[in-house]
Amino acid sequence: MRVHTPTGLGSPAPVLSASESGRFDVGEIVTHKKRYEITGLLGEGGMGRVYRAYDPVLERDVALKVMKPEIPRFERERFRREALYGARFCHPGVVRVFELVDEAPDHTWFAMEYLPGKDMDAVIDRARARGKMIPLRLVADVFRQALGALQYAHDCGVVHRDVKPANLFVTRDPNTGFVTTKLLDFGVAKDLHDEDEPERRLVGDPRYMAPEQTRAEDYVTPAADIYAAGLSLYHVVTGRHPFEGQLHGSHRELMALQRSARPLPLSNFLPVETPVEIACGLDVVFERATKKDPETRFRSAREMQAALFQVLDGI
Repeated sequence: MRVHTPTGLGSPAPVLSASESGRFDVGEIVTHKKRYEITGLLGEGGMGRVYRAYDPVLERDVALKVMKPEIPRFERERFRREALYGARFCHPGVVRVFELVDEAPDHTWFAMEYLPGKDMDAVIDRARARGKMIPLRLVADVFRQALGALQYAHDCGVVHRDVKPANLFVTRDPNTGFVTTKLLDFGVAKDLHDEDEPERRLVGDPRYMAPEQTRAEDYVTPAADIYAAGLSLYHVVTGRHPFEGQLHGSHRELMALQRSARPLPLSNFLPVETPVEIACGLDVVFERATKKDPETRFRSAREMQAALFQVLDGI
């Protein structure tokens, strides 16, 4: 570790070894080169690649998300925003970011906690391939935690704008064995406190966008995340998207569905042995979460969490 002490304009900053000085003074700049050993490729998307890596200093695995060099400017901002929220937030349901390196267009990446596990999209696909449905006990646990993380983000003045099963990641704590759900990807999140951040581009996944989110001129609030959480709940519980069979359309057609169409009741696709009170209760939660008018949805993620817990408590 090296310590650089500013000494004024035109004067070279003396370099001190922390081991020699034994202390730091206010105003000193501490720098340190971090090293990671790449151990594998975890995945790749349109914006970048995610690698598994080993931190030899802290003796732990991490994930390195590396942005591709040809990414346009607004996507670079999205990448950096995701890292900043991960570093700023302090909640067990949000992925922690340890470090951001943004030195050049071809050298931008951040280090975050490594999560062994699967996202709920993969869990749904696996269950469908086996002709099974995800146990309601797991559904209750996943959404209890996901809605808690969403409430935390909203309390911080941030709207996620991309809630969907692919961004709900289920992992197991290697120390305790407890199953934890993480809310991923705050890259298109909106900071409601930032009045200098106009938004005229449509962002999010049209399969899960709230009606007001499909119109660039509308002001998006946390209610948009409630709507997306409702669609995600339907998808996870039933194994099929609420608009299954209509997802082949264009983005414009999908957004029109969100504004005007109503899917079949969630209970239509539950096993016949599902208790009536649970089936009806899930229908009520879904209907309330996905009202077309944002003013008539659950008032908060916490309220939706409580309603869902009341339905699935004790299963």
